[in-house]
Amino acid sequence: MIFTLKAPTQSLKSFNRSVSTQSHLISQPFNAENTRMIRESEKKFPKPNFISFDLFGTIYKPKIPVPEQYHQITSSEFGISKTAESIRHDFAKTYEELQDEFPNYGKGVAHFENSDAWWRELVIRVYGLSRKDPKTKEICDRLVNHFTSNEAYDVYDDVIPTLKGLREKGVTMVTSSNSDTRAIKILESLKLKDYFTSVNLSYDYEVGKPKKSFFDAIAVNEYRVQIDNRYRGPTPPGDYLSGCWHVGDSHAKDFVGAIRAGWNGILVDRDGTSELSTGKKRQNKSTYDACYMSQGLGKKEEDSDGPLILANNRVVLSRLTQLLQLYNW
Repeated sequence: MIFTLKAPTQSLKSFNRSVSTQSHLISQPFNAENTRMIRESEKKFPKPNFISFDLFGTIYKPKIPVPEQYHQITSSEFGISKTAESIRHDFAKTYEELQDEFPNYGKGVAHFENSDAWWRELVIRVYGLSRKDPKTKEICDRLVNHFTSNEAYDVYDDVIPTLKGLREKGVTMVTSSNSDTRAIKILESLKLKDYFTSVNLSYDYEVGKPKKSFFDAIAVNEYRVQIDNRYRGPTPPGDYLSGCWHVGDSHAKDFVGAIRAGWNGILVDRDGTSELSTGKKRQNKSTYDACYMSQGLGKKEEDSDGPLILANNRVVLSRLTQLLQLYNW
């Protein structure tokens, strides 16, 4: 028996935005210098159909820079003298070369039985290890296992309160990451996986952010679960897309990618270095009256701690917990 679930209508089309007529988005809307701040008010968005989260840099981060972790392990445990700076340089170069040679972490390549084998190849090339030396496998396995565990990563301090708060409100949460299957092990090790109903990886979809097809596939999957499991369209109806949200730290891959797919894009900018965030800081000065703030709104500095809402589907957060302020619960 097939059950078709009817979700409450949550279209943003019926939501009154109170948009200032003095602000508008112009020809290059994703360029910070061309973005005017549309709205920063007490108005709320409807409850989302689901919220998608990027992982690395949004949910978790390295305890210390990755090259330093490589250096610490290989120098202290294996006596390798390669410096952290040399590792940093060679890692970046080798990663790009391997992605060109064996895209998508070697998926479908006969001699890479899984993505771990791709990472072992990276270690061999970064360190110039001999494939005949029995110690090589031990070094590779040690590093690969380290970077699929909580030994390597910390969860940002604003993540758990946000995920708990959204779960209490009954919000469906998924992850959407340009990563391989190691991401699942990392989430499990950090005790985060149970917050998410699905883990969407570029490795599995064979396409990643910011490609529209990546976001489309995720939205269709959720639409089938929530609305119509017989749906076979390439993308859900627009009213459903207006309730799809993606949160990430990359302006190009997460923020712009989601918006161009018809979703709502949320940029997480914890350190306030994005041009969108620095524009917000400038507009709080009485002498500043151009790029970001609608003319005449005159926000005070003490009122600037909430989400920065640039348009109907564009938001910047300085802390992830600000997500809980966005919606009309």
